[in-house]
Amino acid sequence: MTGMPMSRSLRLAVLILPFMLGACQSVAPPQQQGSELDESTLKLLTRRHEALLESRDNFKVSGGLGIWTDEETLSARINWLQTPQALHLTLEGPLGVGTMQLEDSAGSATLSRGERLLARGASADTVLQQGLGLAAPVPLQELAFWIRGLPGNASQVMRDEEGKLSSLRFTDEQGTHWQARFRRYADWDGVAVPSLITASGGPYSVRVLLKNWAHVTTTVVPETPESNNRLPIPGR
Repeated sequence: MTGMPMSRSLRLAVLILPFMLGACQSVAPPQQQGSELDESTLKLLTRRHEALLESRDNFKVSGGLGIWTDEETLSARINWLQTPQALHLTLEGPLGVGTMQLEDSAGSATLSRGERLLARGASADTVLQQGLGLAAPVPLQELAFWIRGLPGNASQVMRDEEGKLSSLRFTDEQGTHWQARFRRYADWDGVAVPSLITASGGPYSVRVLLKNWAHVTTTVVPETPESNNRLPIPGR
């Protein structure tokens, strides 16, 4: 008497099992669709975020810059003013040599201290290298993109779940491979911008701390060539 119920139960299980397996298999396609939807959403968030960052091309920001190798360390407070036409960068205290001004506009860059011209060249990278006595250039022109959270000319880019940069790789004209990491972000009028960036390339490690973001509504233009291309930086 007890054998019959067990046999029926077994047969019932055998009949039900294929339907259960079929049901499990039918759930798989929605998971794939969901992952594709997440990827498209991330792309949309990235485009919107970068569009906002690119529109903010007149700004000033302050903070600190550190450049070091195994043998030496350079550090400076920075005031960075950027417009679509030019970059005006003040470095205070690097190597204890006082305040320096870097101007980069229309394919010409200069680095000066007071009335003394320290270096002149076609790019901010080489001018900073010459002025600070660095063995190789630091990608200052790429940094103009990175500080806004834009990839610039990066060859590889990694982003977080909100579309913000988390890391990138860049190769400069000398063939030096740089890797930058975006450690922290801050809010600037509703838009996330980097507040801490670290980078390494060749013999160098670089650390950039950013704060006090603000819009610049007017462009400062040098009055005469005799002014040595030194411009006042708002907010100092």
